[in-house]
Amino acid sequence: MIEYLNNIYVLPLISTIIGILIVYLYDKFEKKQYTSAIYLRIGLLIYISTFGTIYLSKNLSFTTESIDPQSLMPQGNDLTKNLEQFKTGVPTF
Repeated sequence: MIEYLNNIYVLPLISTIIGILIVYLYDKFEKKQYTSAIYLRIGLLIYISTFGTIYLSKNLSFTTESIDPQSLMPQGNDLTKNLEQFKTGVPTF
């Protein structure tokens, strides 16, 4: 059963049903009187956006393995290289 719920085509269908149900409840609450064509458009938009999001998240690698966390922060001696050095001489007070 879990395999079917994790399917890339079934998850958008479930989210579409939930989304249309929410829009239907909003329609009844606000008395917007949406037509079935509007429900179809909303359902298609929800399905396509959910499918695209799942497809991109499964097929694109957004890992941080390619970014070395050590290269993001300056290390020990690098801090003194980046700080400004003011040589004002000996104080005379």
